[in-house]
Amino acid sequence: MKRILVASCICIIAICMGCHHPLEIQNADKYFSPPAPPLTKPLKLGISSHNVTDPVNSKYVGAVVEALQRSGSFERVIYPFNQATHQGQADKLINISVQARYDGSSTNFWINWPGFLIFAPAIWGYKYTAEIDTQVSITDMATNASNQIGIPTQYIFRHADMGRTWTEVSWLEVSIIALIGGIVFTGYDHDVTPEFIKTVSPAYGAYVSSRIIAAL
Repeated sequence: MKRILVASCICIIAICMGCHHPLEIQNADKYFSPPAPPLTKPLKLGISSHNVTDPVNSKYVGAVVEALQRSGSFERVIYPFNQATHQGQADKLINISVQARYDGSSTNFWINWPGFLIFAPAIWGYKYTAEIDTQVSITDMATNASNQIGIPTQYIFRHADMGRTWTEVSWLEVSIIALIGGIVFTGYDHDVTPEFIKTVSPAYGAYVSSRIIAAL
């Protein structure tokens, strides 16, 4: 009897460890951006951001900088731009400010309970949203004239890993663990953020950079 219980525990743990749903952005096409035509006259561009010291949001800024560098519209892209150090080295100066807000979903409750019975977390994943508010200020260094554009994006994505799917051990009891877990999991899982940023960065960077080039 004891051997059967141990074997059952091992099987359930193995199943839970395999209960994984890779990160999937569901509305990526909404922000698809084909390559923007390069500017007729390449510019020297300076980029600053108060997010430069932020270990998380600086990655979004970095994605935009990389996309601008690849666009072919600029003779030079200086980031981070410093007025004292780079005086007279840029035609245009842009300041990028990023604020990101992440959220879970009430539907995650049902994914976890009673969804654990059919391994719903692995099939569908937990639902999350990321609202990235990107504000860009553009300054002409010759005239000091400036304008600002707002570039809001909202990504809907799904993901599940052992950090949450372990609650499927409810197979061993009367589902209390999955029930409580379902309530908790309606909130956002901050452990997913690094993977989300890595996944979304190429598309996000291209979309924001195309909007910036259009404004220039």
